[in-house]
Amino acid sequence: MRFFLVLLLALAVVPVANAYTGPGLGLGIVGTVLGVLFSLLLAVLAIFWYPLKRALKIGNKKSVPEDAIAEEEPQPAEEKVSDPQ
Repeated sequence: MRFFLVLLLALAVVPVANAYTGPGLGLGIVGTVLGVLFSLLLAVLAIFWYPLKRALKIGNKKSVPEDAIAEEEPQPAEEKVSDPQ
């Protein structure tokens, strides 16, 4: 614990570095931060989408009445005839 306190204190008293970052490095950092934030948002959305969809009942299919299912007759299977050569 003492090591981390000393390390934090040492990093806090470091003088400011007058360095030029440039547009390439700046845009790279912005792109990386936005990419990480977007991927975290997408991961949370992917985890919670199905329960939210069920709770809000989004995308329900129209139910078929039971009478329509009972009236429907099964179709006879087609017979396959092999062609002798």
